[in-house]
Amino acid sequence: MKKEFHYLEKDGQYFPLIEVSLKKGKKLIRIKALVDSGTSFSVFRYEIAQELGIDLEKGKKIYLVGIGGRILGYLHKVSASLGNKRFICKIIFSPELNISFNLLGRDNFFLPFIISFFEKKRKIIFKTI
Repeated sequence: MKKEFHYLEKDGQYFPLIEVSLKKGKKLIRIKALVDSGTSFSVFRYEIAQELGIDLEKGKKIYLVGIGGRILGYLHKVSASLGNKRFICKIIFSPELNISFNLLGRDNFFLPFIISFFEKKRKIIFKTI
């Protein structure tokens, strides 16, 4: 599989946002998220967990520390797909995440792919390994 995405423009800046599918039980949603090679973990807003029918607090409680300080989140495993590639993705859902984008981090979202960022052309390419 090879899948290309053009960066999306927001407020005059361009970001490597992609659309992924998340599934938990019978609930399936498509959502845009930022591919962030500087982020260790995938972190999504808690509303996404609610849409998927996930009981937030049944996940492993985790505190994430970054530039913006410390936030509380709950780790869950969710079925994810990008193109025809399906895999289990660890996602931390946080009611305290207050940035514009959900984040796709290196810890296990990056594993099934070779990911190339082309800043000049404002696009990102995924290839399965």
